[in-house]
Amino acid sequence: MKNFITLLTTVLIVNFGPIGHANEISSTAGVLTIDNAWVAEAPPVSKVMVAYLTISNMGYKAITITNAESELYSSIEFHETIHENGMARMVRHDELVVPASSSLELKRGGKHLMLFNPSRRLKVDDTVTIKLTTTNGTIKTISVPVKKAQY
Repeated sequence: MKNFITLLTTVLIVNFGPIGHANEISSTAGVLTIDNAWVAEAPPVSKVMVAYLTISNMGYKAITITNAESELYSSIEFHETIHENGMARMVRHDELVVPASSSLELKRGGKHLMLFNPSRRLKVDDTVTIKLTTTNGTIKTISVPVKKAQY
């Protein structure tokens, strides 16, 4: 009987272990939450806008966001403002990493989303839909309000 229980336990672990792991991976975006998201209203002729938000990872593994897109923009890039020797410059990143059980704040003077070539003028109270894609292909869709730029 003891051998049977050991064998049954081994079979269950071998056969069903990967399923649990697959569910965990496929639900990666489920552990991401978005707070304080907003797009800064830009002047009517501006070809570039900026979005700020806080991305929280409630999971136990870091999550890497590899792409952001919106039907309203030709492209969205991950940028960071770096201050060196009294000068500020912008650096483009290929991805954003949200540490496990932590948050990544995209804010003025730091990391942010650059939104290029809006297809129409966006004004205060409009909403922008942005899709964030993780390394495993999971997509998190967020609705982001346009607000008056705060300088």
